[in-house]
Amino acid sequence: MPARAGETTLPARREFTLNRVLQAPRPLVFRAFVEPERMKLWWAPHGFHILSCALDLREGGAWRMRIQSEADGAIQTEVGTYREIAEPDRLVFTHAWVRRDGSLTPTTLVTVTFSDHDDGTEVVFTQSDFHSREFCRSHEEGWSQSLEQLTRYAPRM
Repeated sequence: MPARAGETTLPARREFTLNRVLQAPRPLVFRAFVEPERMKLWWAPHGFHILSCALDLREGGAWRMRIQSEADGAIQTEVGTYREIAEPDRLVFTHAWVRRDGSLTPTTLVTVTFSDHDDGTEVVFTQSDFHSREFCRSHEEGWSQSLEQLTRYAPRM
C-alpha cells in the first residue's frame, strides 16, 4: 500500500554497527574472534551456549558453529566463509543460519575492525545485507549480547 501524503515510509534497515572498547590488547581481542576456545566464552547470545566450533582460518575458508538454547535445548547452526583476515586489524566473513531442511537463510556480511584505544582495543562490528528489518534487529540484539559477554571476558584474556 503506498504511503499517504504527509506519511514517511522508512526504508528497511539493512545493516547495523556496534562499538565496544575492551580492556585487552588488540592481538588478543582479534584472537577471541578466531580461536574456538576463546569464542566459546562469549560468541552466543544470552540463554545459549556453544556446542561446537570448527574454523578453516584462511581467506576462502569456511566456519561452522552449533549453539544450543538453555531454555528448550534447541540446536541452531550458523555458517560462513572468511573473506578477509588481516590480523590483528580486520576480519570479514559471511554469516548464515542453517534451516531445519538444510537450506541457508540469506547470507549477511560481517566486518570487524580492531584498533588501539587508550589501554585497550576498540571493536567496531558491522553486519550488513539483511533481507528484512526484523532479521536485522534480531541479529543486532544477539550480537550486542555476545559483545557484552566479550567485554566482560576481555580483562581475563
